[in-house]
Amino acid sequence: MAGWLAPSGAVGMVKFLFWGSVITSLICFLTDQDLHYLLRTYWKLILLCVALVLSWRIPANGQFFHGMEYEDSYVYTVAGRQMAEHVLIEPTPDALPYSITVCAVGSQTSCKKSGNFPEHLIGYPYVLSLFSNVFGYRPSIGSLVNVACASFADVLIFLLCMLIARDVAAAGSAALIFAITPVFAVWGLETSAEPFSNGCITLVLWFCLRLVTTRSTRSNRWHALVTWCAFTTTLLFSLTVKRENILLAICLPLIAFLLLFAYRRTNRPPIRNVQWLLLSAALELVFSFHMKITRTMGGETALLNQFPLKFAGLLRLLTAFLHSFFIVQWYGGAVILVIAGAIVAWHRKALELFPLFLFAAYLLLYAFHVRSYYEMRSGNTDPRTALRFSMSLMSLWSILAGIGTAFLIGRLRRSPVWRNHLIAAKWIAVGTVASVIGLSYYVTAYLRDDAVEDEFRIRIEPSLTAVRAAACDHSGEAYILTLEPLIPQMYATPGVHVVSLPEFDGGILKEIGLSEGGADFLYLDEQIHRTPADAERYKSQMAYLNHFHHLTLTRNAVFSIIRIEIVPFEGAHRRILCAETNPPMTSKRFKDALRTLSIISLEHPMRNGPRRWSATLQCEPYG
Repeated sequence: MAGWLAPSGAVGMVKFLFWGSVITSLICFLTDQDLHYLLRTYWKLILLCVALVLSWRIPANGQFFHGMEYEDSYVYTVAGRQMAEHVLIEPTPDALPYSITVCAVGSQTSCKKSGNFPEHLIGYPYVLSLFSNVFGYRPSIGSLVNVACASFADVLIFLLCMLIARDVAAAGSAALIFAITPVFAVWGLETSAEPFSNGCITLVLWFCLRLVTTRSTRSNRWHALVTWCAFTTTLLFSLTVKRENILLAICLPLIAFLLLFAYRRTNRPPIRNVQWLLLSAALELVFSFHMKITRTMGGETALLNQFPLKFAGLLRLLTAFLHSFFIVQWYGGAVILVIAGAIVAWHRKALELFPLFLFAAYLLLYAFHVRSYYEMRSGNTDPRTALRFSMSLMSLWSILAGIGTAFLIGRLRRSPVWRNHLIAAKWIAVGTVASVIGLSYYVTAYLRDDAVEDEFRIRIEPSLTAVRAAACDHSGEAYILTLEPLIPQMYATPGVHVVSLPEFDGGILKEIGLSEGGADFLYLDEQIHRTPADAERYKSQMAYLNHFHHLTLTRNAVFSIIRIEIVPFEGAHRRILCAETNPPMTSKRFKDALRTLSIISLEHPMRNGPRRWSATLQCEPYG
């Protein structure tokens, strides 16, 4: 196990927490009588919602959308593949124990230099490796895991609403909204960690509510203990999926204490086992120090030092993040229901405060989250950048929307129009729901096709073309120089050789033997990286690349594949030496031999030693 993506202790701890969560959760589900009653009573409605989840999320052509944010969309799948195939990647000396390490130079079977992603953790890749071991590896394995996670989360959303609101209208509406919201059905299957983290948050919230509402009777003590174990192991495992889940340890006890004091003034059932929530929160905080979570923020700190955020910048981030929820094509206008549900939850000051406060905490965290280098540099914020972060809020969003829907339905049923025209009102309601479902399916299919087409054309096709070009080369091991080495590692065989552009220098060439002409060298130049930001960020690498002669193999508007000759030349010229002693080569013969090339100058042969002529040729540098 040592030599996987992280030290064996870290992987062993992730295994322990995951299987501890699975086993204790199963025991809780099998022994929870209230849960059994809800499932027996509403199993048809639950199955219908799960069927809608699968119908909206499984594309007919089998093409899933992985995401447009490079690292977040591909690093987890590559890491899960390495775990499943027991690929040995030695971590860098400064690598954090629970962070992902992948190959940056070389192949997965023969890595020359590794790259570490401190802000990406190994909990989600471990689950991907389990599914890969059972069903076989495929590039879409992350999306398939997220489909299963979404189905499970939808059931939990229904159960949570029944536990919180005791209203089947709220539960059914919440599960339906989660199932058919277009952005959840497309971006909610990204191979980033957020969709899976959403499932973890939902499960943690379920066990938390079951813990604080369980009666302290002798017969329930064993079930309460198992529930606490399931809550704690799931809480700790969620931290190995996304570091932001430390908010659960901070918010859940605070909400429980708030309700504890609020309930003492009313006749509502008391909040119980708060001390156990505190113990679990303390364990997660200790575990976060063990994981060195604070050190994973080095990249964000460096960006803030380079591009300091002022009040106007923070306001811009918040505005763009909130604006994304109001785009009807993505969320179908459900933001109105969420706002209504938030108002109802605050007014009632009951268990509804759990999803409300968690939603507010995650929303503020992600709204002010430091964005990518390109966004920080440009100062422009696109609402689409909020989509990946928002996928952690899918369940909380749906629960609040379900509460708001139930409230509005209740008001409508009490209105004179509904009572006086009951049959017509019901038919209008049924027709409205059917129209919303049909329109949602059409919009979801359109968004998915558009996103998959853009992703394939801009990101996947260039890498696959480079992989095929490398495979067709029979002169030796072909290395692909690219800014996105994770995509060939995700789609190609483990033996494909890559060089990450940030690692490109003379030392790397010498280490892998390219400086001696031992292998071919293909540079994948992608249109999305032909920007001033990338030119500035990778200025030294591009300057070094321009010291070599190149031959363009493939060129179109989206990408180019360029063969690099590892023969250094100065400036825009390359010096060619030609030696011959028997018979001596004359100046005329040398010129004739090079007549097809652009001669800049011709030097005389040396006076002593063998005859040697040299010519300086004009070469076209890249970039």
